[in-house]
Amino acid sequence: MAGSTSRTPTAVRTAVPVDRTGLLVLTGCAVLPFVVALATAQAGVTQLIRLPDWWGGWPVRVPGEQLGWRVVAVLATAGWLASWAVLVRRLLRARTAPSGRDVTVVGALGAWGWVPFLVGGPTGSLDVGSYAAIGRLAALGLDPYRTFPIVLGDSFGAAVDPMWRRTPTPYGPLQVGLFRWVAELAGHDQQLAVLGIRAVAVLALAAGVVLVAAAAAPGDRAVAVALTAANPLLVVHVVGGAHVDVLVGVGAVGVLLLVRRGVTTAAVVVAVLLTFLKLPGALLVAFVLASLLRSPAPGARAALARAVGAAAVTTAAVLVLAPNPLGWVGAMGVPGTVRNGTAPSTWLSYLLSWAVRDLGLDGALTVGRLVAALVGAGLAAWLLWRAAAGTPRQAMATVGLALLVLALSGPALYPWYLTWGLFAVAAAGGLRARWAVVALSTYLGLAGSLTEGLTVQLVAGACALALAGGALWASDDLRALLLRRPWALARAGQTTVGG
Repeated sequence: MAGSTSRTPTAVRTAVPVDRTGLLVLTGCAVLPFVVALATAQAGVTQLIRLPDWWGGWPVRVPGEQLGWRVVAVLATAGWLASWAVLVRRLLRARTAPSGRDVTVVGALGAWGWVPFLVGGPTGSLDVGSYAAIGRLAALGLDPYRTFPIVLGDSFGAAVDPMWRRTPTPYGPLQVGLFRWVAELAGHDQQLAVLGIRAVAVLALAAGVVLVAAAAAPGDRAVAVALTAANPLLVVHVVGGAHVDVLVGVGAVGVLLLVRRGVTTAAVVVAVLLTFLKLPGALLVAFVLASLLRSPAPGARAALARAVGAAAVTTAAVLVLAPNPLGWVGAMGVPGTVRNGTAPSTWLSYLLSWAVRDLGLDGALTVGRLVAALVGAGLAAWLLWRAAAGTPRQAMATVGLALLVLALSGPALYPWYLTWGLFAVAAAGGLRARWAVVALSTYLGLAGSLTEGLTVQLVAGACALALAGGALWASDDLRALLLRRPWALARAGQTTVGG
């Protein structure tokens, strides 16, 4: 999505100026990641789990006794997010052309923030323990769609959040196969399995930063790298939390670049494989086929036929080769079993339960989630259809927005869901779209982490709303758009490609 006016070659962005505010911002981005990692480790976890000891900052403290550290972690995270948001804002507003050195400095600043999370334990959530347990089950020849982590009487089972010990895995067969491969390499060492999964996530993130920099216009590369490499949400939940949803976001940029180069058969094969990794990949399959269907180029119909055939063959291969390849279909509702307070569908459900008392909370949740899903699916489909007829830059930004809409309209919204569309928007989005990513990242970066206990919830909630509201208000274009025509936010992606 782009801004309302195109940028001229003399008005492209550069790295943050090194004035007093710039130095303060750079210091915050460089120092606060270490404070967050340390405070998170000292804060510990409240779940009844057993994590292995480690020389780094693993969260192994006694539950319920570290309120001070939790508050410090929330406040430090808020400061880090604020510093990063100001950095992005200054990059977006800069008027002199950036150099390759500027991009390198921003990338190095982001990578520096990864360091404390590379050597510490899981942050943001304990899902990586579930990932390792799923891989362990598969490595033992068990079916994670029918057998639950509770059966594991070893360190793998002990590190799983009790909430997910008796649930089937909602992940696709290729993701289960990835976890199995890592678990087989790790053997009986649960910690090694966790670090292996983290290595996959970190390598994917690094590849995503490189792809985004390559896909972005030269004048946009500094801000594109800042939105990815230096984004605190990605650092905490991908580097620290080892969430492999990042593979979908990186794969989305890869698919869109392949389509841009006319290699649509390979693009649809990658998109199908991403679908069997995680369901949002299906949106990419739809985009590849729609772009060929709407293309006026000679030979587009033949290319469409080849793409459909390649998609069918790839799907058949997965169905034949993967164990129980459709077992995850019945488990897709598992993430939604939690009444996730960050999801718009939950807000709508609670509003319905208050307005229509006869529904009850359970009935309101059903209706609210259904309405949110239908609206989200409709908006995502509309965005895809427009993306299929747009320029390559418009297509990348708009598909990224469609993936973000899909994340926002689900029954649950976790911070790492933003990775589905964040990379594409970072690479090609305009001012409004990129600033919307900043607002979402600042909100979910706090609201989705370290919220155990009423005091911490209140502090985190207040900081999250203040940062997200401030981010929205700081963008003149986005503020005016939201105040005057909220429905026009998605349509703005087709107005220009320069912002």
